Amino acid sequence: MGAENLHGIQRFDEFYLPGGDLYCLVENKLFRIHRYFFERESRFFKAQLAVPATPGSPRMGTAEDSAILLADVRSEDFAKLLWVFYNPKYSLYDASIEDWSAILELAERWGFAEVKNLAVRELEKKLEMPDIDRIVLYHKFNVDETLLIPRYAALCQREELLTVEEGLRLGMQVVIALTRTRECMR
Repeated sequence: MGAENLHGIQRFDEFYLPGGDLYCLVENKLFRIHRYFFERESRFFKAQLAVPATPGSPRMGTAEDSAILLADVRSEDFAKLLWVFYNPKYSLYDASIEDWSAILELAERWGFAEVKNLAVRELEKKLEMPDIDRIVLYHKFNVDETLLIPRYAALCQREELLTVEEGLRLGMQVVIALTRTRECMR
């Protein structure tokens, strides 16, 4: 029975690829993609795909009825991650801050080190991204803190103090460090 008829599960057309040999189920969307990228790039998927099949069952991820279930992920965000591998514009990655943030989250979660690096490089090009947003995002997904030094410096040098909302988003430890630095600069 096709997945499009199985309890509301639908194929994610853009990433239900002929020749794909890895099936993933995200929300109610079925993806058929190439396992090569996942075994090569991701610690999480490499471990998942190495698990041998139980006798009499297909190997995990090799068919629609044995698709790898990816919980706590939106199908749209998974598609954004896949876009990195299947981008038809060869090394031209034009995406929004929100898209790169979603890609960064999944890359960190599943151990896609090179995809994470790409997401950070692309986010660094987004000059319109506020310093507070960048600091919060980079802390959340364990990005190299040396990239944050100019962001911290900008917050210390700005005329206005941190707002309560900004302070809550940054966390007590960062707020105290920024406050100390501002005091020392006086």
